[in-house]
Amino acid sequence: MNTMDAIGMWTLEELPQVVDVPDQPCQQLYEANPVLLGFDVVHYHDIPSYKEGGRGQQGSSEFAYNFHGYQFWFINQDNRERFMKDPWQYAPAWGGFCSWGIARELPPQWPWKIDYLGPPASPWTGWSIVDGVLIFNIWESYTDLFMQDGENNMRLAAQRWKNWFGKLEAGPFNTHCIGEGSMKNWCLARQPSPWTQELPTCENITIVTNTTIPSSNTTNTTNTTDVTNTTTNVTVVSGGGIVSDKSKFDDFENESLSPYQRKWRTAAFIGIPIILVLFALLVYKKCNKKKPETLEGNKEGAGLKTKDSASYGTNSVEEAPANL
Repeated sequence: MNTMDAIGMWTLEELPQVVDVPDQPCQQLYEANPVLLGFDVVHYHDIPSYKEGGRGQQGSSEFAYNFHGYQFWFINQDNRERFMKDPWQYAPAWGGFCSWGIARELPPQWPWKIDYLGPPASPWTGWSIVDGVLIFNIWESYTDLFMQDGENNMRLAAQRWKNWFGKLEAGPFNTHCIGEGSMKNWCLARQPSPWTQELPTCENITIVTNTTIPSSNTTNTTNTTDVTNTTTNVTVVSGGGIVSDKSKFDDFENESLSPYQRKWRTAAFIGIPIILVLFALLVYKKCNKKKPETLEGNKEGAGLKTKDSASYGTNSVEEAPANL
């Protein structure tokens, strides 16, 4: 599912899809993609930090487990069972969205709120274990930035998440807001928010079946056939489903600018041409104002020269005979 392209960045051929889980026959899911592309959230706790060479690993759909309306994948059955015993010990903080964004990216510059998530995160380079808690960021550099004031930033992120969802052990998980790779989805455009809706319900249905079993009864004189009716009750689970109908990269909007930044971009597209036109008009008016003044000055100068020339010629003619 995951490959490396020529420049060393992760490339996704397509978002992985959730699967049917045999021991969870009624699936109640918000989204049709596994959490964080199916990367094993338990595995991160067993490896060195990213800076020390630890690398996350994508789990297998064979070891899928549905929890809190989302599907998690694991690399083996042992990790699956560890998660099942204590899911919130291993589940990523604030849903696996970017920790820096949750803690520090506030309105109006950033759109994040209860029904507008990212921020995006990277399961490859942006992860870290902080006091036993798995967190993610969009890139390793943002993890470094987050950890410069780690204790305070953890507190800020936790408080914001609780303000949104009431407690830390709640809220949606990140399924497609991925911050790396040539098919990255920034989630700066508004995404679906199926977690604001109710999960599909499951119900137990009892199926009653009557089975007729013939049996032979042989005596010394006669053969008779007895009929035995057996009633069997079978309870099956039905219902469930997936809230969101979106599951592919093309289904989700993708933006590289926040709504706030897009407003400024629109204002710039409209405002800059208007400023240029006004500036051009101002220059044009100034130029036209100078032209009449120049022409008037030229006329006055020409008249003065004509008068001086006429006077000089007259005086010369009148004085000539006196010299004779």
